[in-house]
Amino acid sequence: MLEDFLRRQDIDFALLQEVTRADLTTLRRYTAHINTGTDRKGTAILAKEELVLSDIRRIPSGRGIAATYNGIRIINLYAPSGAEKRNARESFYNTEIIPLLPSNDTEMIVAGDFNCVLSPADTTGRGNYSRALDTLTQGLGLKDAWGTPHTRPTYTHYTTAGASRLDGIYVTENLRKNKKEWR
Repeated sequence: MLEDFLRRQDIDFALLQEVTRADLTTLRRYTAHINTGTDRKGTAILAKEELVLSDIRRIPSGRGIAATYNGIRIINLYAPSGAEKRNARESFYNTEIIPLLPSNDTEMIVAGDFNCVLSPADTTGRGNYSRALDTLTQGLGLKDAWGTPHTRPTYTHYTTAGASRLDGIYVTENLRKNKKEWR
């Protein structure tokens, strides 16, 4: 099913979270870079075979993987979830993901399941706001790829208490200005 979706949509890169199976390596026409961690869940970057990634880095927990393509740093994150894991999530953004960040000023895409929100517009209830993620995105000069203001709210997580946009894509301003399409 995933392989069919990638082919039909002509996807160059796919960033996956909560990866539990290593059979991603059997996808035709894609190279899978997988990082499964200590809890057997992880992250992955799929790239068309002809698109060669470099400087691939993984963090031991499996909650992050990064690579560079054509001078653009691509970082895929899967943050700890739940209100009870707020401290773990803040620590994740403050310290654990540091090895994934570029060592120089470069264009960047940071995407994934952030399991928190940065704006009241991203939730219908009381969202898990993350000061550490807010500081990180501002410090790296990252902008929400969807842009603002939202003409129609979009949510990625629903509960009986409300809905939130916990998944997202943050990019450097130059990439956001030049985007053509997000799927």
